[in-house]
Amino acid sequence: MTPGQSLTGSVQSHTIIRVPGKAHAAKAPFVLLLVQLDDGRRVLGHFSGAEPPAIESRVMASGADNETLSFALEDKS
Repeated sequence: MTPGQSLTGSVQSHTIIRVPGKAHAAKAPFVLLLVQLDDGRRVLGHFSGAEPPAIESRVMASGADNETLSFALEDKS
């Protein structure tokens, strides 16, 4: 993934992480998504909301190398 690359796809699965490792302890609890990107790749990333989105919801994220992606629901406007 290149810096500033826009990533869109559909939610395939999700879970709520309540007791993370030390690196993410300050963010707990948080929603972790498995997303099927439009180009066919599958990636994991955080979700910006407190509750997981429905399976097959459209989400988008901006990503950069070596960063955990943070997804939000896709703007339908």
